[in-house]
Amino acid sequence: SDFASTTKLSASQYEEFTTSRHADCINLFDNYKTHLIRCEKLNEQSINIRWNATWIPSGSTWLYNLGEIAGWQINVKSPDPAVISTFSWKAVFDTFSNAFATGNITLPISCVEGNTILTIKQVQDGADSGGDFAVTIKESIDLVSEADKNRIQNRRVAQELASWIDVSRRPPKFNVEDWAGIVRQRILTSVPGAGALDVDPNESEADGVLALLLFGVISVVVFGISFQFFTMPELVGGTGSIPSRCDDAEILEFGSGYLSECFGLFGDPTL
Repeated sequence: SDFASTTKLSASQYEEFTTSRHADCINLFDNYKTHLIRCEKLNEQSINIRWNATWIPSGSTWLYNLGEIAGWQINVKSPDPAVISTFSWKAVFDTFSNAFATGNITLPISCVEGNTILTIKQVQDGADSGGDFAVTIKESIDLVSEADKNRIQNRRVAQELASWIDVSRRPPKFNVEDWAGIVRQRILTSVPGAGALDVDPNESEADGVLALLLFGVISVVVFGISFQFFTMPELVGGTGSIPSRCDDAEILEFGSGYLSECFGLFGDPTL
């Protein structure tokens, strides 16, 4: 499951390579994070590192922003790579209706996990290698192994994986276009709907229309309740209209709205 052949670098080259690739990932993937799961000493020269990398999938950042603005508890879940991804208006409706009802929303997260074996050896001739130590990298990535066995069926998982490998694992001095072609061939070829112009299969048209209608009804009801709340007598004065004596009161601005300083508790200008 090694995606690239074993790579040998000097210590300085290894530091430059890993720092550069990690910076690229931070710049290109939203909320990109790496985690050290386990580190084992294999011998005096080698260690085995179990790690993972996570980020917000392409096109999902607005959902996270919405969840934060709404004050919902955001739970994350990685899509099942073995399940073909589909688009469903009903699923969208269920997600948001559950979020409004419970204050919790589950959003997708991309996750890649693997093992890296680092072997550090002191070299005989430091001048030839650019340093006193040489670093050998041998890596295996779980999802790449699954792709090799044609087990990845979820196009979103495959496309996110391919994008990540394209950015983070291109060997030093390797042609960018050639590397992208290798990644596409190995990761995307056997995945249903993973072509550049492919889209997720849709649900039945009737289910989509029903979900949209239900979502529209809820939106209208919520808007109606909100409108009634902001026009309650307690908010605009006991008579249901703003008293004339408040016309000249100072207006306090907040956000995109405003509040008259004239109103006291429950909008009563006498308090």
